[in-house]
Amino acid sequence: MAHITLDIFRFDQGTDEVPHRDRVDIDVPETTTVLDALETAKAEVDGSITFRRSCRSAICGSCSMNINGVTGLACKTPCNTVLRSDGSIHIDPMPNFQPMKDLVVHMDPFWDKYTRLKPYLQPADRDEDHERERRVSPEDMKKLVEAANCVMCATCYALCPVVSVDPAFAGPAAIAYAYRFIEDVRDSKTKERLAQINDDYLWLCAHCYACSYCPKHVEPHDRIVDVKRRTVAERVHMDKPGPRHALVVNKTIRQTGMLAETEVIQGTVGRFNIRGLLKIAPLGMRMAAKGKMPPLFLRPIPKVDEVRTIYESLEVPVS
Repeated sequence: MAHITLDIFRFDQGTDEVPHRDRVDIDVPETTTVLDALETAKAEVDGSITFRRSCRSAICGSCSMNINGVTGLACKTPCNTVLRSDGSIHIDPMPNFQPMKDLVVHMDPFWDKYTRLKPYLQPADRDEDHERERRVSPEDMKKLVEAANCVMCATCYALCPVVSVDPAFAGPAAIAYAYRFIEDVRDSKTKERLAQINDDYLWLCAHCYACSYCPKHVEPHDRIVDVKRRTVAERVHMDKPGPRHALVVNKTIRQTGMLAETEVIQGTVGRFNIRGLLKIAPLGMRMAAKGKMPPLFLRPIPKVDEVRTIYESLEVPVS
């Protein structure tokens, strides 16, 4: 048996004005998980400790919480891997969510963004037009397996720094699940889904890879990249700053081997968007005053052909 201390975030929106913390001492088997430790604390010490859980097998995604500063599934986290030097485990609700009671958070913003993309197949014909179910080849199905493994635990959403500064961002899980239907050959609403996820600020993703920690190995960041590529391929919302920025960055690096910042600014805002250019003019003036203005024209680096070879091998589209 192991003696551990659970340092638990406590808050009840119905009665508390500010949160507090409780330390609960328990004895558990050395192989126990954080979820089982919470169950023991609730059953033997304080029955008011509140958290979500269901399957206890990393399938339902209910028990997501912040454990020692890292968000993950409590049922998948052994206590002996997260014990602090003093024998304690700090447990908090997921960040980027409003606490409801103890470790339970309001999930409405997460589900609202998920629902907006209409997460179900929308085929072009009717079910009764088929004698049997709509079949998918193994090759087509392989593209969907990872994304379909998502259990909507919201771990990636809680870890996303973009969500923390701009709640309008759809978040990694919604975009990854959009990919699951965008790439499904049975679906007929590819452009509509791309337009919706673009309207939900797809291009705000900062590519920080914070969402790379996924308990089900969905790799939501890679799916975000895939959706962006498909947006460009399908020419959806190409008049918006996000796609324009991606294409001009791609273009300047391929041409010179470096990022031509002056070209990127004009290409992103729009060369003939006078109002937009005037809006960022004060920033340019401040940069010039501090000697940070990039050169107007860049010469290609000595080995720019090697850069272009990389592009060709990756088949990166350029405008």
